Amino acid sequence: MIYIIGILILVTVVYVCSIVWIAIGFNSSRKRVPQPKKDSNSINKISVIIPVRNEEKNILLCLESFKKQDYNTENVEVIIVNDHSTDKTQELITGFISTNNLNINLLSLTDKTSKKEALKWGIEKSNYSIIATTDADCVLHENWLKNISMQFDHEVDMLLGPVIFKQNNGVFANFQTLDMMAIQGLEFGALHFNKPILNNAANLSYLKKSFQDVGGFDVFDTPSGDDVFLLEKFKSNHKKIKGQLTNDFIVETELESTFSGFLNQRLRWSSKAKYYSDPLLIFFSSIVLFQNISMIFIYLGIPLVEKYSQILIILLICKWLIDFILLFLVASFFERRRTLFYFIPVQLVYPIYIVVIWIVSITMKFEWKGRKF
Repeated sequence: MIYIIGILILVTVVYVCSIVWIAIGFNSSRKRVPQPKKDSNSINKISVIIPVRNEEKNILLCLESFKKQDYNTENVEVIIVNDHSTDKTQELITGFISTNNLNINLLSLTDKTSKKEALKWGIEKSNYSIIATTDADCVLHENWLKNISMQFDHEVDMLLGPVIFKQNNGVFANFQTLDMMAIQGLEFGALHFNKPILNNAANLSYLKKSFQDVGGFDVFDTPSGDDVFLLEKFKSNHKKIKGQLTNDFIVETELESTFSGFLNQRLRWSSKAKYYSDPLLIFFSSIVLFQNISMIFIYLGIPLVEKYSQILIILLICKWLIDFILLFLVASFFERRRTLFYFIPVQLVYPIYIVVIWIVSITMKFEWKGRKF
């Protein structure tokens, strides 16, 4: 038993030290507000690529947010690539184009499928040097394009932006929000130290030339990874990667409304983990998994192993405390502090959730938008 306790202590110490590093980085990032160059007028031309598949419930809200952009529409083209939608997505987009003056081009994949293929084709058809991507279920802040343009006046190859779920009530919705906030904490915490490990295609932009320089997207047969694998390629080719953590650059995306949708989404995200090549990303993925496995032993050990119960309680408090500090910083930035009321119930079930997702992702197939993987 003493060996198990020793392992639990070691894992917890490594985890706590790692999250302290992330929390320091995130807190520093949100205090650092980027300033435009004196000679910058933010008039860069931007191509926005939006891959869509069966998004009839969301696509119009996304397109409406482009109408509200505080940016000269003459310098923007929106390229929507339809990936074989079987609902009214294409019809709704066509109707929107016909009644608005935005520069929107609707393309449709024919012999190929997947989000990466849709993005690839959109980039090939784009006319401008800056590529920005978002998803059809996203709503953009009115300064989204302005911020992208401003940052690419600073010799950036890739720009990472914050993403959060839309506000909703209930345990299920807040569980997803806390999970997303943890991911955002990792993303911008590590980025502050020039060690980017995560990004999100819902708020991502890069130079078209840099994309071509690194050879485009990966060749992995995964339904996800068009963002993080591209980040790895940019890093390995020594491209300049920056982030902007400001409230007027936040992209809001939809929560999963059903448990099956949520499970398939998380399995889709997890399916790419076996292809990670970045040592720091592998480290954080591993320590988070090991820590959550350890938490199951800690939860069981506190009532069952009286001899070491005090040590186990201390380990639990250390883990919960550092998680709360990080989530408090992230929740404060995203103005989601109310979500922290669900912190303790989420902490109780989160280890089981992580372990189940890990096991299922390596043993079972999943479905995403009508396709099985």
